[in-house]
Amino acid sequence: MKTLRITQLLWVILFLISISACNNAAKSETEQKATFIDIAQARKEIEAIDTQFTEDFKNKDSVALANHYASDGTLGSVKGKDNLVSTWNKMIKNAFDNETPNLLFETNAFLSDDEFVVELGGYRFADNDGNTKSHGKYVVVWKRENGEWKIYRDVGL
Repeated sequence: MKTLRITQLLWVILFLISISACNNAAKSETEQKATFIDIAQARKEIEAIDTQFTEDFKNKDSVALANHYASDGTLGSVKGKDNLVSTWNKMIKNAFDNETPNLLFETNAFLSDDEFVVELGGYRFADNDGNTKSHGKYVVVWKRENGEWKIYRDVGL
């Protein structure tokens, strides 16, 4: 099972890199330099968003959670703001019904090209005493939209 998840993760990363390579081939050298991502700065900004995401979840604010996604962002196969709000509402209700109101993230790696940042990490749902009730891994692809980092693809593994 663990080998299957690692294989899935590697396929997702290879897929994203290939998409990026196709996009980059069409750009001139000047355009590529103009979109350089400072990975240290991006990591700082994205970690702040992750912290806010945790607070939005604890505050049961599915609209705020959906607002972290790009206009064309997806959560698994869910797309569209209304669908994201609905999906997050269901996840929040499930978490609170199971007394696990804390959604916590642990980032393991950040990867970048000139357009996207890929965040790899783990998540866990915890009770109010900090006891982990469930956990998993994730891949989030971030992109800039109107000067802000937004979730482009959000995949739990």
